[in-house]
Amino acid sequence: MSEKLTGDFRKFMDKSFLGSWDVPDGGDLILTIDHVARDDVQNEKGREKKMTLHFKEREFKPMICNTTNAKAISKAYNSTKVEDWENKKIAIYKATISAFGQTQECLRVREYPPKSDELFCECCGEVISDHTADGKTYKAKAIANNALSKFGKYLCYECAQQAKAEQEAQA
Repeated sequence: MSEKLTGDFRKFMDKSFLGSWDVPDGGDLILTIDHVARDDVQNEKGREKKMTLHFKEREFKPMICNTTNAKAISKAYNSTKVEDWENKKIAIYKATISAFGQTQECLRVREYPPKSDELFCECCGEVISDHTADGKTYKAKAIANNALSKFGKYLCYECAQQAKAEQEAQA
């Protein structure tokens, strides 16, 4: 029996390492570093040894760790020693960069230890936080989930209000 697939096709390809397609839209992937290793990586130059992060969450593939991400982890935990990174949580997000004349998605690590329930607005990029309006407090998770169901993406309170106004103007 076949299984219907949805989402980015790259998730379903035989990939050995974590990619931008493995990160949820509008959110961070929070993972715990089990250990840092040097693995063989196949690229356009052939096989190379690269630094990789292996995670305690075994359902996730290892991540190739470039200099930018290594510096971010080092800053988050105030240590350049990879053994100090073991058992530390990192927040991995999807970024867009221009390299070699092309725009492409990549993985980036936030420069601070993550909060486990932190979500980011897909419109403005800010952390979605609790919001109080008309004497009522709306929790960040509820704001994000409500926006996801209404607009198809995680939005902060302000961006959700703007999306609602735009939707009403089009009606």
